Amino acid sequence: MHKRKITLFITIAMAAGAPTAQAQVASKDAGYPLAAQGWGGKTGADTWLSRYVEDWSVLRDPAKRTGMFDGLKYIPFNDSGSAYLSLSMEQRFRGNYYSAIGLRDGAASQSPWLYRAFLGADLHVGEHFRAFTELAHGSYDGRNVTSKPVSQQDDATLQQAFVDLTGKWGDADVGMRVGRQDFQDGPQWLVTTRENANTRITFDGVRAWAIGADKRLDVFDYRYVDQQSGYFDDGTLSSKRFSGVLAGFRLAGTGLYLDPFWFHASDDNKAWGGKAAKETRDYFGVHFYGTHGALTFDTAAIYQTGDFGDRDLRAYSAYSTFNWKLSTQGWSPQLGFHADLSSGGGAYGTGTLHNSSILFGSGPYHSWGTWFGASNYMAFAPIFQFAPTKTTSVQLQYQRVWREDTRDAVYTSTGAPYAGTQLIGGKHTGDLLRLNTTWKVNRYVSFTARAERFLASSSMEDAGFGDATFFGGWMTFRF
Repeated sequence: MHKRKITLFITIAMAAGAPTAQAQVASKDAGYPLAAQGWGGKTGADTWLSRYVEDWSVLRDPAKRTGMFDGLKYIPFNDSGSAYLSLSMEQRFRGNYYSAIGLRDGAASQSPWLYRAFLGADLHVGEHFRAFTELAHGSYDGRNVTSKPVSQQDDATLQQAFVDLTGKWGDADVGMRVGRQDFQDGPQWLVTTRENANTRITFDGVRAWAIGADKRLDVFDYRYVDQQSGYFDDGTLSSKRFSGVLAGFRLAGTGLYLDPFWFHASDDNKAWGGKAAKETRDYFGVHFYGTHGALTFDTAAIYQTGDFGDRDLRAYSAYSTFNWKLSTQGWSPQLGFHADLSSGGGAYGTGTLHNSSILFGSGPYHSWGTWFGASNYMAFAPIFQFAPTKTTSVQLQYQRVWREDTRDAVYTSTGAPYAGTQLIGGKHTGDLLRLNTTWKVNRYVSFTARAERFLASSSMEDAGFGDATFFGGWMTFRF
């Protein structure tokens, strides 16, 4: 690990002295805005969570290569520049602290450290073909670490490896992607890249899309990657499948978007209430989001239906986040809230199952310590955010958490129940005091720190669970 630490800090030291002028990434959004096309979120002025979203062909002009690593972002293979390679890298070193493992009264504290490294290569050949490959490594260890999930500990994995075929169909941009890939389309509460973990959740399969000026269509069919902790031993998991169709509409003359969708998921070994069975679940939902004046919002409503073994499944969920910019001057204060509801009930019974599921959504959204997840869950949290400098931001939240059904358990972010909570009464689960800060040092380096305090309700205390504290901090280098 010492060699990895040395490599990390040497790389960051190099980046800290890099020019701050940013390469102007070529725009892919002459019509439908790129940020709403279903490729995920940005991590900086010219970098994205999924590195294949970035288009560095603008660096064909040597005069625009102003950054330290711009020579690696555009490596031409012919005189015309139509064939070129873009390289990418990410290193992240992180430390966490949990005051009580599993929220148990009197439990030992835990201090894991995490390290990850991604290395990507994006090959473009002409206007219609590209091949993208991304390798990943994750390390996980520390004080009182007794298990190492494969999402955290993976010696080496082929995280992504796909080919794209793209073209035009009338005025629309169309494409097909075949191979191993991540997926981020739809509401973040259902689908993300699992950014909190060392390695991403990825799939083997096919995705096709058509994107016009004011509407788009996304169709996909995937099998989960069977992630293992060794060297390049990650095959395709035949027991889990994920597929669906999503349409997107930009409301005329606005920055608002409406995305109806249908997702289908099947899992041969899903567990609810201590019993495992095959589950098939259909998600019928609508995602409404955008910016209007000083208001930015993100909402979704989902109805879920299917089967768990020989039992019917009926569930629902609704999420919303609203944020108002109070001023664009000074510290740019912002005020908002998020309100969430996910159904529960039936996990420990024999009738219809009502537990909502978030697929592979964002666990830290519900709790930065990943103590809670979106099943049998209700929450409301006022949010205050400000920027002390142009490169820093601070967010404060006070989040109150309840159960939707008191006859069902309280669940973690992974969907595991807190043992015995289904036997105690009381809707109130507890309160979360949350602090998140970021500092973007320059184009390549950023720091993030999070703190969260859980104040357990009397019902949680009756089940043997108590207050707890989480701290997390990490340093990220990307080029």
